[in-house]
Amino acid sequence: MSNQKFLDLSNETQASTVQGTAISSAYTNHPILFANEVMDAAQKRFYFANFVNVVYLPEGHHDYIVKKRTKYLGRGGVTFDTGEATTSDISNTSLSTLTGVQLTPSVVTARFTVTNYSIRTNAFNVVQEAKAELSEAIGDRIDYAIAQKLGDATNSGDTTQGALNIYANDRDGTDNLASGDILTTDMIAKAARYLKDSTMYYNSSGTITKATNSKNPWSNTPDDPFVLFIGPAQEMAMRQDSQFTNASEYGSNEVVQNGEIGKYLGIRVIVTDNVETFASSAAAPDGNTAAVAGTLCVLAKPKKACTLCWGQEPVIDMAPIQWRKQVSIVLETAYDTAIVHDDAVVKIYVSNE
Repeated sequence: MSNQKFLDLSNETQASTVQGTAISSAYTNHPILFANEVMDAAQKRFYFANFVNVVYLPEGHHDYIVKKRTKYLGRGGVTFDTGEATTSDISNTSLSTLTGVQLTPSVVTARFTVTNYSIRTNAFNVVQEAKAELSEAIGDRIDYAIAQKLGDATNSGDTTQGALNIYANDRDGTDNLASGDILTTDMIAKAARYLKDSTMYYNSSGTITKATNSKNPWSNTPDDPFVLFIGPAQEMAMRQDSQFTNASEYGSNEVVQNGEIGKYLGIRVIVTDNVETFASSAAAPDGNTAAVAGTLCVLAKPKKACTLCWGQEPVIDMAPIQWRKQVSIVLETAYDTAIVHDDAVVKIYVSNE
């Protein structure tokens, strides 16, 4: 046997010694950009997401159930007796309006991979730019997903509880919109009236018609205000409308969200390019072929209308690929969005010009 002595490596510092506590996909001391930092960047692209109901899926759970009241019973839906009950029972009302909506967050991932050489020789901080792009892109993706959910809210009908469709100049669809059918303050007031009403209405060939069914009467409250989401073309229309500009002043202590340009009738007005738009002669969100280019504006009571459920807020992991001398910047998140109360949405279709 050789007398050669070997180095004692029993106490060497290895990656496993310093990597920290294990988490879902890496370790706390590895180069991960944590959720709060990513979210700060993602929120630059949040418009719809700033107002909807946000919940977090508890660890170890697969689904989240949001409570829902299908409709308001009110004085006409609850049976009241008068006088003292002596020989008969108090009348019973069936409580059949409570249900729930299931959300199942699914994983979404994306990455950039850059070479070490490009990092060393670039005037930009390539890794930081990649982080910023991923953060803002996921914010944009989530916000647009919420916009689409609101646009897909079930339409109201004579017996179907849902969202009311309103078209400029009382058109009966985007296939009949014309140039000049732009958003007006009168349309905003009209939409708010139907959002507040306990009577359900639906659009019948361009005529707002009273339904046989009822709906939830939504109120414009400080904790969940009515919000109108519009596009850049509608911002121009509002800026040129003296009724809006004269009424859109804020108090000095109010927090203004991304894209917020003012209030009208107590409704917060948000401008965003994440609203759904449609081109002339192309399919519009209402299923018609649009006659002109336009926008689906949305008036909603957002926290009641839509929920965003996080399974995991976005995190970014930087992983070196040593055999290629590259670095991967990887984003991972898990989320789901769902409409909870369709009748907390009014969809307003207008022309852009």
